[in-house]
This record gives sequence, structure tokens and C-alpha cells, in this order.
Amino acid sequence: MASWTRLQEHARGNFALEDDQPSMFSMTWIYDDGRRQKVIIRRYEAFGRTMIEIKSPFARGDAASAEELIRKNAELPLATIARSGDLYLAVYNMLIDHLHLEDFDLVVSRVAAVADTLEETYNKTDEF
Repeated sequence: MASWTRLQEHARGNFALEDDQPSMFSMTWIYDDGRRQKVIIRRYEAFGRTMIEIKSPFARGDAASAEELIRKNAELPLATIARSGDLYLAVYNMLIDHLHLEDFDLVVSRVAAVADTLEETYNKTDEF
């Protein structure tokens, strides 16, 4: 099981973090073909528990209709599509209490992969 402090230490030791703040950090997942995908992890409190949000942008608001992307949610293996401001994001939230660090690595890689696939489909360029 992980705590936020342990999770940040794990991330610092295993990933090249671009931003590292008390309640969030970010990294860019780099694929063998040169594509990149930014992933942001933040800690927050909900329901009296510590949660983490893993999110990755993949398109701007005019890239697809909201209805089309809501329908796409039903096909995603992990993560859901959300919109924040002008950006569409692949998002996954989880309790930190039961998190195993190797599961964190898997979830981060999968959220990045989902977002990158969506970016290829809806954004057409490797912007995020």
C-alpha cells in the first residue's frame, strides 16, 4: 500500500518528472516511435480519503463533438474522457490506500496509451 509521500518518491526514482509539487507531479511518457504523451498526477481528498487523479490531455475542444467522445467512453479499457476548459483528457481516479506501486506504473502507462491513441484519432498531431 502506498502513501502520497511514498508514491512521489517512487515516481522521482523511476520517471523523469517535469513538475514536482507537494500535491502533484507530471511526466512525459515517450514511445519508441518518438510520440510523447504528458501525464499529470495529483493528490486530492474526497469522502475522507486520499485519492489520486491520473490525467493526460489528448485534444482541444473543437477536435470532436462531446457526444462522440462520451460514446467513446464505453469502448475505453481504462480511463474515461473528461473536458477541462478547452482540453479533452483521459482521466483515471483511484484510492491511494490500496495502491501498489507496480499497479501505479501500469495505470500511468495505460492512461498515457489511451490518451495517445485518442490523440492520434482526434487531434491528428502529437501535441500533448
